[in-house]
Amino acid sequence: METAIKNYLTLKSELKQLAAELHADKADIKATQKESGSGAACTQQYQILKKKKECRHKHIAYSLMRGRTYEQIESKCREDNKPDQDLIRRIIDEYSTTNVCAGA
Repeated sequence: METAIKNYLTLKSELKQLAAELHADKADIKATQKESGSGAACTQQYQILKKKKECRHKHIAYSLMRGRTYEQIESKCREDNKPDQDLIRRIIDEYSTTNVCAGA
């Protein structure tokens, strides 16, 4: 049980770190675009899209672990923008593992 709580808190801290990184990256992109034009930040924009996807799926997993329903987390989601349920399940499995001693 203690490991599950630790993993849960680890996921929460990773979400906070990802949000801070996204915020900083967006500021960097704006600075790059001002200096070199709008097409200069393509690689940075792609990295932000990857981080946004990771952050979204971790947020959904975190909220589901806290007992919320998917409808409470994302009430409006376009059909072509549905989250990857397999990825969410893997994240939940990764962060909700507990150490069980068979000999105890």
